[in-house]
Amino acid sequence: MNKSFKLEIVTPIKTFSFDNVTYAKCPGVNGYFGIMKNHTNSIINLTDGIISVKTDKDEIKFSCSYGIADINSDSSDDIEDKVLLLVENAEELEK
Repeated sequence: MNKSFKLEIVTPIKTFSFDNVTYAKCPGVNGYFGIMKNHTNSIINLTDGIISVKTDKDEIKFSCSYGIADINSDSSDDIEDKVLLLVENAEELEK
């Protein structure tokens, strides 16, 4: 059973794409929240903070500004979940 989802962090000038995300932690206006496969379909306001993206091989962190998270989940294993993080600015942090 596939436990990963697709994630895109989209800014006006750049897009970061990931195919095998197992967990993402995002800065919501009411505090940080996590996203895993089969998350409830949601649109959530984001605030300035750190986005953590865990894949099956790595963890990448981004500094981001305000925006929205658009989470589209499907309970079928044939269709991959997709998460869009639409932010004003995102910059990958050094490891």
